[in-house]
Amino acid sequence: MNQIVPQVPLDLPALYRICVTGVVAGSWVERYLGMTSALVELKDEPDQTVLVGEVTDQAALIGIINALYHKGHTVVSVKRIHSDTDPHLAETEDET
Repeated sequence: MNQIVPQVPLDLPALYRICVTGVVAGSWVERYLGMTSALVELKDEPDQTVLVGEVTDQAALIGIINALYHKGHTVVSVKRIHSDTDPHLAETEDET
């Protein structure tokens, strides 16, 4: 079964939601990542921090993930949630 997967440009900005385990200081997130953050307290699981913000391209996204990893956070999920410049996103947004 061959699925046609639309190619999403890697060099365009998009809005992302990144979830990581633990508490990430909001001031660090805003200052170094340019994103907003919120703590999510989960029952019977470690707390998670949700970061939301525009990322300039895929290279910047990888840099953000690496920075979070080096601060000791496990990345739980990364979701591209919006891009005005990407016509394919409307078709695939629910699938990612």
